[in-house]
Amino acid sequence: MKAIKEADLKDEVIKGSAVFNNGHLALIDNINRIDFNNTIKTGIYFIVLILDGKASITINNTPHELHKNDIFICFPNKILENGLFSVDFQCRCIGMSPSYVEQIMPLSSQTWDIKIIFEEHPITTILPDEAKVFCQYYDLLCSKIHLPSDVQKKVIDMLMQAFIYDMHHILGRVIDTVPHTLSSSDILFNRFIRMIESLYPKERTVAYYADNLHITSKYLNAICKKMANKTASAIIDHYVMTDITVLMRHSEKSIKEISAELGFPNQSFFGKFIRTRFHLSPSAFRKECIDGTLAPGKAMPE
Repeated sequence: MKAIKEADLKDEVIKGSAVFNNGHLALIDNINRIDFNNTIKTGIYFIVLILDGKASITINNTPHELHKNDIFICFPNKILENGLFSVDFQCRCIGMSPSYVEQIMPLSSQTWDIKIIFEEHPITTILPDEAKVFCQYYDLLCSKIHLPSDVQKKVIDMLMQAFIYDMHHILGRVIDTVPHTLSSSDILFNRFIRMIESLYPKERTVAYYADNLHITSKYLNAICKKMANKTASAIIDHYVMTDITVLMRHSEKSIKEISAELGFPNQSFFGKFIRTRFHLSPSAFRKECIDGTLAPGKAMPE
């Protein structure tokens, strides 16, 4: 069982690989100096453009290959392993803390569309001209890191907002979505997702989230079906199962200890939760997690 290493912008290796890192935003010329012999759990968002060469990496127990002009978008709480890079591998990487993403990210249903796509398919190929746009922003950001700190922050934040909007446009083409005016459903749905992601252990009842959003459970379910074609309960289960699978695979804790850490009232209830979704006992489920049969977050009932 491999040990798991948390990686965020305070990580010494990431700091040493970055041309700029203020704790919220990092610009990294290459990621092949990061030791992927360790199992890494991401604590940040990052977007990587492959400039040359190729690489392979396992993301949440699924192997992927990266080639020139591929974009790799990774969210917090992903498990990265087995990174291998060709000798001519070159990339540009932008890393962002969750609080920074919340600050600069446009709040819209397209954000969720892109997130859903890249949760399931974290790598996609963009056009050469689109890759050139990415590099232009990256180079411009790098050119501003020597400004006085007060001016630097304002300039870099505005450039990052422009970059995010441009990337939305590019990725919107990739996933064939059409931006639309921000609605109350957009706002509530994104608040719901951010609320789930911010909690550990996760609350498992729809009523909890509905009450905190000051809406009914029925209305929250209607919003989730509209925005993601999933029930609120299915989305909550997806996040809960991700936490369970990561602990089952990477923690030395007993099943009873994992059950308690994740807020289940007792081990029996925890076992029922897993059996209902995977038709396995907790110990059998753990074995499949360790053997690599199951990927974190794989179960997401309709």
